[in-house]
Amino acid sequence: MDIRQTSTPVCKYRMPSPTVVPGHNIATADALVKLADSTMVVSMLQTCALTILVWDWVITIGLEVKYVWPSKWTLGKVLFFMTRYLPVMDAVVCLSLSQVALGNSTVYCPTHFHAETWFLTTGMHVAEFILVLRTWAICDRNRAILVGLLLFQAAIFVYNGAALEIFFRSIVWAGPEFTRIPGCFMKSASGKIYFSVTFINIAVLESFIFITTMIACVRKDRKKSHLVEIIWRDGLIFFLLIVMVSVVNVVIMFTVPPTYWFVLTPFQLVMHSVATSRILLHMREEAGTDRCIWHTENGNPVKTIMTSNEAFSPIQFCERDGGALTSWIGGGEEREEQIPLGSRDIP
Repeated sequence: MDIRQTSTPVCKYRMPSPTVVPGHNIATADALVKLADSTMVVSMLQTCALTILVWDWVITIGLEVKYVWPSKWTLGKVLFFMTRYLPVMDAVVCLSLSQVALGNSTVYCPTHFHAETWFLTTGMHVAEFILVLRTWAICDRNRAILVGLLLFQAAIFVYNGAALEIFFRSIVWAGPEFTRIPGCFMKSASGKIYFSVTFINIAVLESFIFITTMIACVRKDRKKSHLVEIIWRDGLIFFLLIVMVSVVNVVIMFTVPPTYWFVLTPFQLVMHSVATSRILLHMREEAGTDRCIWHTENGNPVKTIMTSNEAFSPIQFCERDGGALTSWIGGGEEREEQIPLGSRDIP
């Protein structure tokens, strides 16, 4: 019996070689591996940023439905929804960049990247504008402070916009050497210093807002108002998060290859969105919490029930005529309830 006729045929599989466009140099296997690795890392971190955004939305949607949805449409409510859901659009654009065929990178990548970067910039400045309004409120609606903060933010926004345009024009995208690897890849960008400065500017702006807010909190004696305590706590957390992410993004720009430059830029917008949304939700939750203050009147203990932070906090979140720009923070009324002597409810 012929063994060659009964033996199982051996299946030989040969890895397909990358498609090479005529006129281009043949890329090495090492370059292919590095390119594939960068694609995987960037996609995973972008998905991770989107996961954080969805997770935060799931655990805070109850507060949003209770305190934001029933309120009247004002500038504050519009800003809340912008900072809350603009990162979702940014995430969609980011993920679409990883699916663009490299053979079409010189056509689609500049447009997609331009849109994604402006989503990032706009989202960050919307969040910072909300913090400007919060600082203005806690500073007793001081017009000089509002104008100063707005002018400072406007100057940074204009500078960042110009810096981004310079950066866009300096980008050299990878050509169609590897049509089998999806994604957008940068070969180089001589204007990366301009892009890194945008992160520094955001950190400087946030530092300025944070310092102004903390000074106002100290002057109002944060221990005497639970709302001021919340503003102090959330402001510190937001400040640390934004400065940390900004510094890390700048370091990345100058220490890793261009294909890894934007691994953490989605986190910049996500941190702005999550932290700012929580600041507003916590303030509205506090504004909707009844609190009791006891005092003596004509020898009788009187319990004062506060249903709005404005009733027991020096912070003006509403106009004196009731139709305020920041009335979305909270409102309510104060009522007094006479309690007989010897009541067990007296703390």
